[in-house]
Amino acid sequence: MAADLQPRVCKLSKKAGESFGFFLRIEKDIEGHLIRSVVTGGPADKVGLRDGDRVVRVDTVFVDSEEHQKVVELIKRSGNSVTLLILDDISYTQAKKQSINLSELGGPSPSPSPIPNPVEPVMNGVSGQTPQPKLCHLVKQASSFGFSLKTIEGVSGLFMTEITPDGAAAIAGVQPNDRIIELNGENVENINHQQMVSKIKVSGNSIVLLLIDEASDKYFKSKMTKVVAAMASVKGLPHKPRIAQLSKGPQGYGFYLRVEQGREGHYIREIDPKSPGEKSGLLDGDLLVAVNGNVIDGLDHEALVDKIRNCGNQTTLLVVDSPTNELYKQAGISPICYWQEVYESRPSVEIEEPRESQRSADSPQHGPKTCHFTKGPDGYGFTLNAIKGVQGQFIQQVVKGSTAEEAGLKENDIVMEVNGINVEADTHEELVEKIKSSGVKLSLLVIGKEDYHHFKATNTPTSPTEIPEPTPQAVSNPESIKEESTPEEQVAQEAVAASPPQERREQVKSSSSSSADEGTDDDTQL
Repeated sequence: MAADLQPRVCKLSKKAGESFGFFLRIEKDIEGHLIRSVVTGGPADKVGLRDGDRVVRVDTVFVDSEEHQKVVELIKRSGNSVTLLILDDISYTQAKKQSINLSELGGPSPSPSPIPNPVEPVMNGVSGQTPQPKLCHLVKQASSFGFSLKTIEGVSGLFMTEITPDGAAAIAGVQPNDRIIELNGENVENINHQQMVSKIKVSGNSIVLLLIDEASDKYFKSKMTKVVAAMASVKGLPHKPRIAQLSKGPQGYGFYLRVEQGREGHYIREIDPKSPGEKSGLLDGDLLVAVNGNVIDGLDHEALVDKIRNCGNQTTLLVVDSPTNELYKQAGISPICYWQEVYESRPSVEIEEPRESQRSADSPQHGPKTCHFTKGPDGYGFTLNAIKGVQGQFIQQVVKGSTAEEAGLKENDIVMEVNGINVEADTHEELVEKIKSSGVKLSLLVIGKEDYHHFKATNTPTSPTEIPEPTPQAVSNPESIKEESTPEEQVAQEAVAASPPQERREQVKSSSSSSADEGTDDDTQL
């Protein structure tokens, strides 16, 4: 009976011009008006809305049997404050199976009631900030890392305990009861105590742990969000990438860019004294990671040289020395994480951001977009890519003339949702499988790379103020669709997108590296 159900009354408030921080969806073969893509720290998140919740009432109006557009309009017309009567996914599904009359839920004037067991955002035990796991690099002292492991009855996972004062773990920032998510870039949530001890023993004198404290762990579990290394801050790691900003001089940038025999990557060599390269902090032997924030994995020597030259008289390089490169490999993340956290999130104090009404037509929209297209004989018309250890999988290539291009998909767009389901924390394989299983029609919610990092850094909702229509639109001329894949998959004749990020990082070699294996080095002065 309806009296047995326990709906939640959620009152949301927002500022003028902002969103409530969620998407309202109707989805094929799923009943009800669904809450999707709840923005961390947004109004919906703060009152306890969760992915999969169903909206039963909007203010005093019962909406479960109403058309989607009417529900959208009711929420829009509510202004900056709206009260929603909510059922969780399991309760709603069971009620439908039992043919319970949901209109009996809630009175004509529902009053907000406290959310049971609200979870306040925390960061490593400090309330009021965005939750974050942490990366800890431990270097063994006197044959010990300075901690013990424990299990908790009825709770899955392994936890840190007996932290030695001034020991390796304490110095690295480990706290008692931190739960272990990853060891040296490998997920270890489902292994037992003895297996974990064995893995630590064979790791040598140093390990990198991805840990999460108790409060943050509860927060992410309440959101059913998978914790990955890309969520963690890298500022606490002992070795850091360097960001070199160069302005070209009369003799160029004053260094050589080289691909060397038997080594992967592009290296900085022979830096001229007092040159822009030296003044920017470049060091001999630095490995180049990114140019103006764009990762250069997979580029051959000539393509990379052209990329730098096309920057004009100024460029910004992300580089790592050997110890930093090895540490980031051990942690299972890309140094681009440092760029995103330190460089892209730096505050702007000189230029006031114009209001939406003041933006020119060329200004970025700072919001996601939904692209609907239909699969043709050759696929969807785009290539999907990912960088190991970096959250956010992106569109690497859009085939000219394809329906993906016609639908507005752009290179470097980051995929947030597939057919209304949030995929930001999905592995590459999980995302590819969702796309493969989509059938003929596909709907992607994407956002530009710069906008994505801007909103993640400022904890601003990425949802548009409009609540979008979820029904995919068919795109004409399906014969023009072509499904692209990475070079690795073309060899393997795979169907959809790129190979897993870790495999791609290990397998991709530029033509320059190939020539180096034959005994010649590519060496270009810049």
